[in-house]
Amino acid sequence: MKWLTESWVVRYLNYLNTWRAHRETIKQLNMMNDNQLKDIGLSRNDISRLIWLEDDRTMRGRGNDK
Repeated sequence: MKWLTESWVVRYLNYLNTWRAHRETIKQLNMMNDNQLKDIGLSRNDISRLIWLEDDRTMRGRGNDK
C-alpha cells in the first residue's frame, strides 16, 4: 500500500512542476509587447492556445475555441 501512496505523491508533484512551468511561460510571454511576440511568430491570442494541451483547455471549459 505504501507504493500506491508514493506513486500518487510523485504524480502530484510532477503535476505541480508542470503547472508551474506553464504559468511561468505564460507570464514571460505576457510580459512581451506585441512587436516582440510578432518577432517570434506569435500573437497575444496564441499564448494560451500554445501553452495548454487540448485536454487542459477542454477541462477548463475552453475546448470549443479553436
